[in-house]
Amino acid sequence: MTPVKRFLCGATVAGLVAATGAVVGMQTGLSAVTADWMLAAEHVLLIGTDGTNLDKILEYAYNQDSGFKTAMDQGITGTASLTNHTTFSGPSWSTILTGVWDDKHGVTNNLFSSEPYNLWPTVFNLIEYNRPEINTTVIADWDYINQIAAAGGYPVDNNIFVPFETNWADADALVTSQTIAQILATADNPDDISSFLFSYQVQVDEAGHGFGGGSAEYAQAVVNVGDNIQQILAAVAQVQAITGDDWSIIITTDHGHQQTQNLLGHGFQSPNETSSFVIFDQAGDHANDGNQNLNYSTVDITPTILALFGIAPRSDFDGVSMIDDPSILNSTVTPVDLKQSLLDALAMYGYPNIGNEIALALRTVVTSIPYGLNLVVTEIDKLLQSVVDQDIFLLSGLAQFAQQINDF
Repeated sequence: MTPVKRFLCGATVAGLVAATGAVVGMQTGLSAVTADWMLAAEHVLLIGTDGTNLDKILEYAYNQDSGFKTAMDQGITGTASLTNHTTFSGPSWSTILTGVWDDKHGVTNNLFSSEPYNLWPTVFNLIEYNRPEINTTVIADWDYINQIAAAGGYPVDNNIFVPFETNWADADALVTSQTIAQILATADNPDDISSFLFSYQVQVDEAGHGFGGGSAEYAQAVVNVGDNIQQILAAVAQVQAITGDDWSIIITTDHGHQQTQNLLGHGFQSPNETSSFVIFDQAGDHANDGNQNLNYSTVDITPTILALFGIAPRSDFDGVSMIDDPSILNSTVTPVDLKQSLLDALAMYGYPNIGNEIALALRTVVTSIPYGLNLVVTEIDKLLQSVVDQDIFLLSGLAQFAQQINDF
């Protein structure tokens, strides 16, 4: 990671991306065949940062050293609301990756089940079915994301899971290095293979659960992810300069976070939990750099990715394409001060009607019970397995029997 960051960082990234992305044509001394190769591949990069409040990004990571700021300067940013939608990660990432809200896909908590993705295929499924020549990859340090990518009849090509070892910041750093390696690999692309890459980072959400969304630890995690994104954008700029390929980049989060540390942290309908955002930098669109969109939604991400690859959306999507839907295109504005405009947009968010708020709160409580029990059972299972693995006379056999009871 470090050599890439040293090679291109800060304002240099913004300058190079602007220079290489503005005009991709035949360069001096290149043959027509070479120029055709350089124009051939289309890449889409989706970066997900779990449980990240936009106002904390604007407070702690809106500077030239942060990838959040670089991405906002090079693309269009919009606040997004999850009001009337369950603010758990499982339902929210399922919405981002299927293009429909939770009342359709039916995911209500973080206990994974593959069934919803048979009825509502993921963006991986839809790309692999319609354009199997596109190389698809997911790199994540939460296995639920990898399970989503593996679900359905047409799973992701490359499913890379980064396990937790020491701390979540280190896990995200490994996700970042793997992401950079995947991006740089497109420089040697003689077959003009287009790609879709989803890179997922979890440390902000973990800091929120451990210390609260208003904590110094949460703020540091936001800064860390901004640094990681900066490195990833530098890699994109580096490979773009080599190949001239088109790269469209989307950055989003699944939900926000309550400000104080508590049992859940999110799952209800307070504005801190329902606030989200979308940053969209479409390849070749520089006229809108630094602009704001007033109508972005996380449910629009899958339809947009499909549109970028020329794949027709499902007619029953809840979301629409951000590259050609009039309701989206006509909602892009040029703010005097982007940071203040985004804060003003966040300030307008409120609660749903009281009936929906109560219904969703009850669902959050009820669906948290099996998820919480699963976490307890899993930890007990790990403890018993450690005894089994030691092969202690009689004791290991008893532990294995207890493990069966626990799992049941």
